[in-house]
Amino acid sequence: MSKRDHILQQAWGVFVTHGYVGTSTDQLAAAASVSKQTLYREFGDKQGVFAALIEYACNQVQDPFAPLVHNMHELRSAQKAVHLLAERLMRSIMNPQVQQLRRLVIAEAGRFPHLGQLYWERGFLRVIASISTSLQVLHERQLLHVADTELAAHHFAGLLLWIPSNQVMFTGQLPVQEDEIARVIDCGVSAFIRAYSPPDAHEV
Repeated sequence: MSKRDHILQQAWGVFVTHGYVGTSTDQLAAAASVSKQTLYREFGDKQGVFAALIEYACNQVQDPFAPLVHNMHELRSAQKAVHLLAERLMRSIMNPQVQQLRRLVIAEAGRFPHLGQLYWERGFLRVIASISTSLQVLHERQLLHVADTELAAHHFAGLLLWIPSNQVMFTGQLPVQEDEIARVIDCGVSAFIRAYSPPDAHEV
């Protein structure tokens, strides 16, 4: 792990524990066992650390989606393909660290709207784009009928994340239980396939 990534890993816990306003550069440097000079050289200031942490977290979320398009070409059924998408989305977004950071970004969005915008663009919208691309493959293979893949990707994320993510945002209770995650995935996948199955799949 690079020094920069090490600092960001340690900063993640400090920001989540103390909030943005309650975190000092002294705390960030101490947590990473580096000097403040090193911190300033790498990131400029506390806001620079937080912005870099958002980028880092967004990349962590996005990485598991990289092989999905290949998977969508290989899987033979809509059920298996959509279930894989759902598993990947839920495991990435509902990761406790990701949810804690998301909660913090939302809390600070009024004071630092550009950081909220950064999380939205580099995090959520990149995930939506990956899902959209995967759905396009399934549409072209006629496993699903998806006229607007970007909108369908938002529908997909909503079916899966609305309950567990909102629960965490409002209550702070982590982690969400595995049986609840499994139930949300199974029900969300079934609902999505019913909504986007090809027309001939409904014929009797």
